[in-house]
Amino acid sequence: MSTSDSDDTDRLEQYIRNEKGDLPSSESMIAFANWLYANEYFETNDRVVPTSTLKDTLGDRLEYGVDTVLDHLEEIDVVAEVSRGSGQLILHERKNKGFFDPSNRDMIPLLEEELSRFLEDLQEQESQILESEDASDDETPSVADGGEPETNTEEAQAEDIDEAEANDEEDTDDVPTTLREIAAAALDVDVPIEDALTNPTDHIERIERFDDVVSAIIESDEVSRRREYEPMGWRNTANKWVLTKTAKARRENESLSS
Repeated sequence: MSTSDSDDTDRLEQYIRNEKGDLPSSESMIAFANWLYANEYFETNDRVVPTSTLKDTLGDRLEYGVDTVLDHLEEIDVVAEVSRGSGQLILHERKNKGFFDPSNRDMIPLLEEELSRFLEDLQEQESQILESEDASDDETPSVADGGEPETNTEEAQAEDIDEAEANDEEDTDDVPTTLREIAAAALDVDVPIEDALTNPTDHIERIERFDDVVSAIIESDEVSRRREYEPMGWRNTANKWVLTKTAKARRENESLSS
């Protein structure tokens, strides 16, 4: 992996060379730290990156393993494993934005944006279903419009088909097949989905409800999302990483004085 974006005045690179330059993995450490910096995974802005993401993204680009690089960089305070308070944070997955303080109201606009995207998807998919049903009704000709009357044989076949379909429906009655049905099953409430997601005054309750709905949609084989929205809710903070304040300051050649 190239480190060409780092010049001779980069004090973070020099610091890593001074502390770990005797190790064969030092170049991988420098590349790794530069990647965290370029993607703004900083201790100062609550952006965190899971180990799994690091391995998926950098595993094939580093000469040495991600775990090895993390261990060495943590020893010299270049990276830090994030685990604050109860070990949980509220994560906005689409933007990978974490909130460690549940009273932080900066998360509310992000929640409202995700809710809006989901509700737009819900309305659009329901409109398309209605349009499809209307089109199907329009395409069925009546006898008065020139359609052929059914014979006794056709009627019997139709009855057999209806009976078979009825049996199939009995088997699948409990399986939600639309966004609304899946959301209703996930929330188990007696009010419209729109109200259940938007009415609670407690933003944490709204986040938890939204998280349940979107997670259920993702897990379902019956529906798909046609808008871009992702779960948002409580996540464990273990094995998530950031570039430390001092490492960021070195990368930007800033003073390390407090």
